[in-house]
Amino acid sequence: MKKIIGLVIIFTLLIPFPVQVFANDAGFEGGIANEQEYKEVVFITGQPIIFSGVLKINQSVRGDTTTTTYRYDLASDSGDKLTRSLTFVTQETKKPEYNQMISQTTLKTYTENIKIGGNTYTLDRNNGYIYSGSEVKSINPGVTYYAGNYSGVKLYRVNGNKGTVKVTIDDKTVGFIHKYGSADTHQINYLIESTMGSNGEVKKWVGEAHVNVSFTDKSSIEYVENDPQYISFRGGYLLRRNSGDMMNYSYNLPKLDDNGNEIGRNIGNGSLKLDGVSFEDRLVVPQAKDINGTWGKEDIKKLMSMEVFPNDSEYFGPKLPILRSDFTVAVAKAIGLKPYEPPKSTLYSARNKSAIEISPFIDISTTDPNYGYIKAASDAGLISGTAPNQFSPSRSLTRAQAAVIFIRALGLENLAPSGNFDTSFLDDYAIPLWAKRSVYVAREIGLISGDEYGRFNPDGYVTREEAASMISRMINFMMNDLTFDYVMRILNYHN
Repeated sequence: MKKIIGLVIIFTLLIPFPVQVFANDAGFEGGIANEQEYKEVVFITGQPIIFSGVLKINQSVRGDTTTTTYRYDLASDSGDKLTRSLTFVTQETKKPEYNQMISQTTLKTYTENIKIGGNTYTLDRNNGYIYSGSEVKSINPGVTYYAGNYSGVKLYRVNGNKGTVKVTIDDKTVGFIHKYGSADTHQINYLIESTMGSNGEVKKWVGEAHVNVSFTDKSSIEYVENDPQYISFRGGYLLRRNSGDMMNYSYNLPKLDDNGNEIGRNIGNGSLKLDGVSFEDRLVVPQAKDINGTWGKEDIKKLMSMEVFPNDSEYFGPKLPILRSDFTVAVAKAIGLKPYEPPKSTLYSARNKSAIEISPFIDISTTDPNYGYIKAASDAGLISGTAPNQFSPSRSLTRAQAAVIFIRALGLENLAPSGNFDTSFLDDYAIPLWAKRSVYVAREIGLISGDEYGRFNPDGYVTREEAASMISRMINFMMNDLTFDYVMRILNYHN
């Protein structure tokens, strides 16, 4: 009977922690994982050996410190065995003035034992695994981006005192996370140095390996037609969520004879893949009657199904200008920004007056049904007012304002050139300076385009139909373009 192997996740939490933190978590060893299985490639013998099996994760959080233990129980197809236990401590430091967070990761405890053929490789007890890493996160209203660097040195004792294998590790990682998914890509370089024997019988070899690993969690949305002829709605939207890990590896290792002498080089490459469990959610069916025949019908239906726009009326008003309040709420919902909730304390007395909720804008009441989203958007830096302490919720949104809100949500303002530059619109001169960088980036990533004459019309009002199309493109960018950039482009470029 084939041995059943799997990935087991154990939660030992001291404070609430999001479940998705463990999605595709394979630790820092260059392996890949799904809900049932873990795989990695080991190069210490001069041959790439694939191990697979069980990974157990135990994590605890105290304040800004996270302690995570990874336990691996793996085997190769040839019956080789690998057991490993590693405990890492990550300390986070918030940098609110930059909307960033810095984390430092160190290795607290370790054990590792690998049996391959007749040899046993064991991490030396004294400084046998030296490891450190750091990461910076850029926190934006819609997307959190991060980049990190990790390095380590492993020293294995072979058969007690018969020799050593030293593995030097360098890991560069980039990733993002948002409402619709995440991606995490590691580019890992290994330098392997083997020294076997003693005195005049010492045999040495040096090899290297390069491993690129990606972990993705991705959403997609599609329209599904209903088959029955007699049904109250013809179809609806389906939101799918899929996860998957990929590994590409290459190596330049020694080719050894039966006596351990190097007789050439063993050069090659390979790949591994593990898919996660898929999840599907049917969305509500919108009932708007005034969108048939409009060019933005599909985008409107999709966003109403996702409840980005409300379904509380039979009329959407596609040709009407969208109000600043309605657009802000729609974008906040689209990126998963939770509405602000005022403190629940209602204590009040002449001597002890509790703080009364005060709106940041004089023209938005705290009792306004949109207040929670507008306040959250203001706190997150997604929107600003039209004047000091003034939001102008009932004013129509301009195209320039829309571009700024989109790029703030994605956190991509820095993609614009520095100094003087042209957006390529014929009316570039009319674009206000406060919006020009956002307009440039929004055009570059396909969120906005010009009219038939190549003009942007920065002061023109955005219709509700146009707003739906723009928000739909932003969601598509988050679902598809970011994942491609962080995974496929990196993996293909480096392999």
